[in-house]
Amino acid sequence: MVDLQISGVHTSTIGSFPLEDSEENRRRCVEDLLDIGVDFPTYPQLIGMGKQFLDDLAKQDCGIIAENDRYRLAGTKIAEDVPPPGLEPLLWTLRYLKDRGLGTTVKATITGPFTLASYIETGKGTFPFNTAASDLEIVRQLAHILSATCEAFSARTSIVSIDEPVLEVMVGGRILFGYRDEDIIEIYNGLRRVCGASFVGTHVCGRISPRLAETLLRTDLDFLSHEFHDSPRNIEVYSPENLKESGKILSVGCLSSKKPRVESPEEILEVMKRFREYGDNLIFTPDCGFKPLVVDGSRERGYEISTRKLRNMVEAAKKLRET
Repeated sequence: MVDLQISGVHTSTIGSFPLEDSEENRRRCVEDLLDIGVDFPTYPQLIGMGKQFLDDLAKQDCGIIAENDRYRLAGTKIAEDVPPPGLEPLLWTLRYLKDRGLGTTVKATITGPFTLASYIETGKGTFPFNTAASDLEIVRQLAHILSATCEAFSARTSIVSIDEPVLEVMVGGRILFGYRDEDIIEIYNGLRRVCGASFVGTHVCGRISPRLAETLLRTDLDFLSHEFHDSPRNIEVYSPENLKESGKILSVGCLSSKKPRVESPEEILEVMKRFREYGDNLIFTPDCGFKPLVVDGSRERGYEISTRKLRNMVEAAKKLRET
């Protein structure tokens, strides 16, 4: 665990937007996030969270085959001695900011090994049983590969998020596939170690089970990010005492990333106020990424709504600091 370098109330984003990936749209996202005043904007993640990393691996002939945006294994294992995947969007963002003399702390998101494995199909059946997420050895191989990405990211920015949405599905009253809590903790802690002095956490959206919350609290991560607006019962699985005892801070999803209705600053502020007792240091974000927010078939309309939501979130955070 590192000494906390950020204190007080801050805002951030999870990363994705509904726009297609292009340099123009990346520029637009960066400029809008800076104009809105988000404290720790994530690089614009306009590529699918699996595709960003798995396409790089498929090109390296490491044992992952890409076919029509689907992935499978060529054999029974993945070659681990490969260049770190998924770097390009962060590197592009940092170059863009540097070329314009703009200084801001960019949060780097990495799709975690459990979730990456869940994109790799291994047979017939229902999700996630038909994916490599069911094979702990494959997950460990992916974690070893991603450790190089974590190291590269942490050398360039001070906040790193390991995104693992599939854990919502995998960890309930029991853990699927015979995994132990210690297996999850071991993999997280291994990635955390290579990040050095960076501030490192995880984002898991959806409904968080008490067992998953307990497992995450036992990791060496610095922050835990979840959705609390559309899943308000998630607040029940973390007590302020347990969170403080763990030395972690909470990153709170305070507005919907799925519903197109734009929450007012006052509504968002009411969600934020529920977390006062969780410590003086808090990060507020949307519940998740905005990529699915395509409104009436329009990506443009979804993007416009997402920026309005973020602007109101920043305004609400300012009011919270003043109270």
